[in-house]
Amino acid sequence: MGLLATTVRDILLSASNYGVAYDQLRELAGFSAEEIGDSGRMVEWEKAANIWDLLADLTGNEQIGLILGTETNISITGMVGFLMQASNTFEEAVEVYCKYGYMVCPMVTFAYKRDGDRAIIELHQNAMWKSSLPRSARISIDFILANLIGFTKTLTGREIYPQTVEVEYTKEAVDEYRKLLKCQVLFNAPLHKIVYNAADMQTKVLTSDTSLFQMFSGILAQKKTLALQTCCRDTVKNLLVMQFKGQIPTVEEAAEGLGMTVRTLQRKLTEENTSFRTIANEVKKDLALHLMKNPDATVTEVAEVLGYGDLPAFRRAFKTWTNTTPKEVKRKLKAEQLPVSAAFA
Repeated sequence: MGLLATTVRDILLSASNYGVAYDQLRELAGFSAEEIGDSGRMVEWEKAANIWDLLADLTGNEQIGLILGTETNISITGMVGFLMQASNTFEEAVEVYCKYGYMVCPMVTFAYKRDGDRAIIELHQNAMWKSSLPRSARISIDFILANLIGFTKTLTGREIYPQTVEVEYTKEAVDEYRKLLKCQVLFNAPLHKIVYNAADMQTKVLTSDTSLFQMFSGILAQKKTLALQTCCRDTVKNLLVMQFKGQIPTVEEAAEGLGMTVRTLQRKLTEENTSFRTIANEVKKDLALHLMKNPDATVTEVAEVLGYGDLPAFRRAFKTWTNTTPKEVKRKLKAEQLPVSAAFA
């Protein structure tokens, strides 16, 4: 679970235009040249997420995500970008991104829907990211929004802009958002969205190629199949973390995300001597312990992020996962500054 290594490299390359040499940026971010030069490698999400704080500090610009997003080429998305460019229409390219975007940034999932004359792209960011690294979470969404809007001209050759962009975070730098996204921006929204005129979605993609589309679709589908064949348990666990939005996805949602029936998923997990419930509890435990790393996070806040409105229910569940209580783990972490893994060893 993480960010495509070459995506990290391309972000740092773009950022090097703002006063800090690429190699220096890479070293400050804690990456080796080999680590982010491998197109098949994923970088651990939290390490990748910290890049945005670093870049904002170095440039003194909290909207650095917007700026870099408008300047980054569609090649940053790798194979997903190739499939988008082979699509027939802009709408089909958007549907491709929503289906395979997790291969570029697993901590954000996408959904596309029509609502009358509006075409809506939804961005669902992992709740753990928003809770534990809110600054980085905001800047990364800025980057993705600007990316998606910028890809439109590459795909269609036309300057097609959204009617509105909606973001969950509070209002700031309004003029900068409108200038770079070239549309009205609504803050404090319930969900991140890009809203287009539905008629614009039928614009033809300049490089549309049916045979290439079929080839790239096959390659991406094969990558998903190989991951499942290697270890269904790990694939399901990663999916649950990626799609966590305050509630663990249901087995039905997980099966749909993996392109299989519930029965097939359960059979594969049984063959690996595990179950969906066992994996879901592991994910809840991991998320709880990760959130507790933040010394300012209270047990009540951790429970709320994990979707527990009833604090006693969270305490009971936590004790089942770890054989100790949330309060005891927090006490040990605060008193001894132990790593989370040692706090309940």
